[in-house]
Amino acid sequence: MAAMTTFNPPFAPRDIPTKPLSTQGLPSSNPSSPIGGTAPHAVYDAAATAALDAFESLPTISGRESKLFLVEHDIGRFLEQDLDLSRLNVIHGHLWMAGRPMRARPLHRHKMMGFELLPTQQMDLHLLKFSNKVILKPLPEYMLDFEFWQQYIGVKKELHESACGFLVSYIWLITSPIDLRLAHESFLLPSFITWQWWKAFVKDFCNHIDIVTLDDVNQRFIFGELRLGRINSIYRIRFMRSNFVRGYLYGYNRYVVFFQRNFSWILVVFVFFSLVLAAMQVGAAVEPLSKNQAFLNVTYGFVVFSIVSVAAVLGLVGTIFVIIFVFNMGAAILHANRENRNRKKRIEERDHSDKNA
Repeated sequence: MAAMTTFNPPFAPRDIPTKPLSTQGLPSSNPSSPIGGTAPHAVYDAAATAALDAFESLPTISGRESKLFLVEHDIGRFLEQDLDLSRLNVIHGHLWMAGRPMRARPLHRHKMMGFELLPTQQMDLHLLKFSNKVILKPLPEYMLDFEFWQQYIGVKKELHESACGFLVSYIWLITSPIDLRLAHESFLLPSFITWQWWKAFVKDFCNHIDIVTLDDVNQRFIFGELRLGRINSIYRIRFMRSNFVRGYLYGYNRYVVFFQRNFSWILVVFVFFSLVLAAMQVGAAVEPLSKNQAFLNVTYGFVVFSIVSVAAVLGLVGTIFVIIFVFNMGAAILHANRENRNRKKRIEERDHSDKNA
């Protein structure tokens, strides 16, 4: 049997602090501590300042929909989902419509341009932007642990390339001390990372991975930021049968938000229609336009066109509302029935295994 190919981590082994950093001056969430005091194991302190090792930084559970599992029981399966970029890779040939093949902007540039940083745990949403927001996946401790890479990430080429691309994205984002400060304020980096540590890490990483050609990273990271709205459009056109309504990321939790974002421009058009109709009404009442048959014919035609346009738009909006409502209702019913069947099946399998035991 041929030996399994493994991929070395793109950095050398280095010390990672595992002791909590100083919590002096931070508020404590420990009920037993005095108000305003500090506690080394407070929830807030642990989330903000305590350095974790690779395994401590792993989440508790993972899985899609109801297929949940404890991460520590199946780390390989978790990483395949955590580093999954298949949804973007399948439309890679169209990504030029959503962004340019260039590095992402540093964090301070995003702040300067008024972007709000939104955290996510979904890799295929990392570096996607919409409106004045940019979505970023925080860099966990296990991505910087040499032994963890060797044991879990380096065993598959796809995982290795996705993880390398993820690290490249943070090399783009953090290029100066102010970027590092912004990253820590937004909880995007492990608390132990200092500027000196980061500079040494980036230098080491660039000796292993060519950040210019990017031939050892996932092809998604040939591009920096991508526009979420355009990716939604690509998905609705490319996968019309399955993703026409929801697109790539369905961002509407209320119907009013959907119509505000997609049909507010119609109000502007109707305002201009009203101004033109008012001007025509005045013109038709005064000479010489009141006796100008060509002007009256144009006025008549525009009035009819305005009435038909309003009726058509109202009909279109109503039709779209009905389609989306029926689709969401049907999808909710099907999903509920499917989950109920799966739960009953798992209960039967569990009871059967208990009887056999």
